[in-house]
Amino acid sequence: MELRTERCRITPYTEADMPGHQAIYQSAEVRRFLSWPVPPALSELRELYIERAKRWQAHTPGSGAFSVRLHDQEDYVGLLLLKAMPYGDGRFSDRIEIGWHLANPFWGQGLATEAAQALLTYGFEVLGLDTIWAVADPNNAASTAVMQRLGMHYVETTDRYYGEEGVLYSISKAAA
Repeated sequence: MELRTERCRITPYTEADMPGHQAIYQSAEVRRFLSWPVPPALSELRELYIERAKRWQAHTPGSGAFSVRLHDQEDYVGLLLLKAMPYGDGRFSDRIEIGWHLANPFWGQGLATEAAQALLTYGFEVLGLDTIWAVADPNNAASTAVMQRLGMHYVETTDRYYGEEGVLYSISKAAA
């Protein structure tokens, strides 16, 4: 599977993506709302986005982690997620969430919205999802703004997912 937007190409995440992906977390600004005080090791990325992705796939075939690059470059722009939302205890809910982690040189260019819109369309049209959710730290205004540009609507502030307080947004297929 490969998705293309005006500026981006989105592909399933692989081990070959891990060094470029790891590099984006060298920035404390990128980690700020992820509760990661230090950059993750490659072994942690493997566990999070390769091994755990197998469980996401078993839960919802076609879901997982996806790498974003610009059409004309190999530089790693960021990671998109379309996966089951975890409760604080690690069990998966029935809600499928979209998320994004972009390298800060690519912030403020509309790339998160552009790439996430393509993944929303994939979720609705290919995976047959009826609703897609997103959750962000309440202080993460940039992610909240992306959610709103995607047409997502605020649902509630909750600590039900990830064991931390977050603002929960959703969009239905009918509204997309």
